[in-house]
Amino acid sequence: MYFSISIQVQIVLAICLFYLYDAALLLKPEEGLLRPKRRGWAGMLANRGFELRQNWLLWPPILLPHQPLYRLHWDATRIELSESAPLSTPLDTHAASFKVFALPLYLLAALLFIALPLSLLVLHSELAQLASLGLIYLCTAGLGLLTLRHGRLGHSPRALARSTAMQILLCPPFALNVVRKLSLAHAAQGDLLQNALALMSPPQWQHFSEQVQTSMQREMQEIAELPEYAVHLTRMQAALKNLQQYSSPLEAQAAEA
Repeated sequence: MYFSISIQVQIVLAICLFYLYDAALLLKPEEGLLRPKRRGWAGMLANRGFELRQNWLLWPPILLPHQPLYRLHWDATRIELSESAPLSTPLDTHAASFKVFALPLYLLAALLFIALPLSLLVLHSELAQLASLGLIYLCTAGLGLLTLRHGRLGHSPRALARSTAMQILLCPPFALNVVRKLSLAHAAQGDLLQNALALMSPPQWQHFSEQVQTSMQREMQEIAELPEYAVHLTRMQAALKNLQQYSSPLEAQAAEA
């Protein structure tokens, strides 16, 4: 059976595929992600994705391109949490530097996924197509300038800002991931769990802590019968016990009192 896809549909599909390809992340097993939400922060372990050659492939929330992503490491055999976590970390300030990107990002998304497909598939108007393309490149150019400004202000390395600005100008769908690209390159202080404890509200930390504990318990079950991992298993058991003491910041403060 033979069927053909029109060039207009191919263009729309290519835009979606370029965006999804660029948004995909490949994490090592000992890595995780933190991202700011409207209220508080959310965390994600690498093993929430798909295993690929001893690494993990995952996608952040694809409908929220304005949210920065921070890649942090953690060690399942060594968990050291502070008894008095600070109310904020430098990640708060760095995440706030991306607020100016939100409006042009969603405007570009609306042009790429609504206005351009309408002009191609519904209106069949060359004028509408040209107008959509012009606005798309105008938004992309604006995001490129914001990217360069982000580097000049010291929030991102200047070399990275310049290369990212050039990349998004060459391929507008890549511009939708500009906030993620810049934030993922940020070198955060502390490990994943330390930052999560400092940034998250008690319910958010409770939920994320349970995810970490489940991941550790699963790994411990897999290596329990392997003699060569005996030392590693002992260290993981001690780390898990320490994590369980901080299952909730409120509980930790109560235990300290």
